[in-house]
Amino acid sequence: MTESELEKPATDPRLTRIAGIAGLIAPVVWAVVVVVELAHASIGHSLTARPERFFSDSAWHVPLVLAVGAMVVAQLAAALGLLAAWPPRRPAAVVGALLGLAAGARFALALLLPTDPHGYSVSAQAALAANIVLVALPVALLLAALLTARHDPGVAWLSAGIGVVMVWIALWATVWAARSAASQPQLLAIEPVEALTSIWTAVVGAWLLGRRAISTTGSKSGPNRPGIPTPGRKAAAALALLAVAGVVSASGTFVWAYRTTIAAQLTGRTRVETIHADAVDRTYRIHRGSKEIARPGLVFVLHGSFGGGFQMESDSGFDAQADRLGWIAVYPDGVADGWDTFGSTDKWGKHPGADDVAFISAVIDRLEASDGVDPGRVYVTGLSRGGMMSYRLGCAMSDRIAAIAPVSGNMATVGGSADVPCTLARPVSVLAIHGTADGVIPMGGGKVDITFSPMADVIARWRSLDVCEPIPSTSVDGPSTTTSWDCAKGSTVSMRVVTGGWHTWPRASGVLASAGGSPDSFDASSLIADFFVAHPRVVAGS
Repeated sequence: MTESELEKPATDPRLTRIAGIAGLIAPVVWAVVVVVELAHASIGHSLTARPERFFSDSAWHVPLVLAVGAMVVAQLAAALGLLAAWPPRRPAAVVGALLGLAAGARFALALLLPTDPHGYSVSAQAALAANIVLVALPVALLLAALLTARHDPGVAWLSAGIGVVMVWIALWATVWAARSAASQPQLLAIEPVEALTSIWTAVVGAWLLGRRAISTTGSKSGPNRPGIPTPGRKAAAALALLAVAGVVSASGTFVWAYRTTIAAQLTGRTRVETIHADAVDRTYRIHRGSKEIARPGLVFVLHGSFGGGFQMESDSGFDAQADRLGWIAVYPDGVADGWDTFGSTDKWGKHPGADDVAFISAVIDRLEASDGVDPGRVYVTGLSRGGMMSYRLGCAMSDRIAAIAPVSGNMATVGGSADVPCTLARPVSVLAIHGTADGVIPMGGGKVDITFSPMADVIARWRSLDVCEPIPSTSVDGPSTTTSWDCAKGSTVSMRVVTGGWHTWPRASGVLASAGGSPDSFDASSLIADFFVAHPRVVAGS
């Protein structure tokens, strides 16, 4: 093939113009898609922990699918316009096939989500589509860089740079979402990768229009050189090294932070199971103790808002207590923003089709049948909104739950009153742990994002429900003071106040706030497990 043939434009000028305009339109359509998703996806507190909410607003599903379709068509048209400018055809066809695969997968992702009427869950097919997008796009851009390097080094370096950044951002976003307990963390990487794709297609579009203008006027001969800054090889190598270092750092931090939980799952000690409750399939992590006993106790450990079972299993360290006692620890996954607690509204907590009480009840039924769980030793604990759900489960399932241990939780109506609807079939023992420096759910109550009841009122309500004696006992353990009341049928209501304690699950290995240690540096899981051991369910008439 002669040099003149290499330099000869391979496309009709009209098609080049169409491809160039499409490239310029792509980022505009992408921006519209993102604005609609953000405005109607009800992302609440955290998109990081629930990236699927970007895609799962059923009311806007059809227009979003159409908008995504327009975006991927525009991106694909610009990319193919670029590739059609040069031979050889076979490498260009490979790049085009990768871009087409990514475009098809992105469109499929829009069609596949939501997978239930309320957008609470995502499918394996949607996860596969997201993975295809995240792999095919950067690979296509890197191959395009190799293809165009000889003729247009500016475009080549731009493609290579964006391809490397895509890999870095995709891995970083995925790791960050995984650390935030996202069930399918790769979904968080879709939008930033699409943003980079739109930037690339816009530059390609401008380049194509400029190439057409040069070709039409004939004012320049030889290979067209776009006016795009071209970083040197050292800069490109530094960028690649930075990307690798960032990914290794993020992944290493994640693996180290969750090494125990990851090991438990890899060895099969912890399993992920699914059960159908109400209108949706629910998931939970289950850790069976390392020593087997005939009738093990069962503890539900509930995560906070926008959290997940994986995160709670690692942060609480409750697996160690299950191993110590031979019990079973279950870490359920909430839907959307978390749990439907007392005081929930349509904007916070209420999840039509996802009945949390029915979910927990169904898991108890399953484990009593499969593992011989002791019906008199079923307990619930949880952090933050998980602590709030512990109170509700104690009320709604007092005939099945022996004791609850809310950590940094609360119990209140929408107006902030502890006078919630609660009638106990049997007394339920309570151990509440709360820090005085908790700014998320203040001990004194009041409005933060929602309105909380003063913890003194919450404890007073449970003392009334459990028919407690008026005179408490008090014990001091460093910065913590525990006040306990003896109540009906051997039940107990206790409140551990941690002076200077934060909104966290106390761990003995917690980060030290000063040379003297953090007020939260005690093992809450061990304390709670011992409380549960001492408080089996009180049988009526005993």
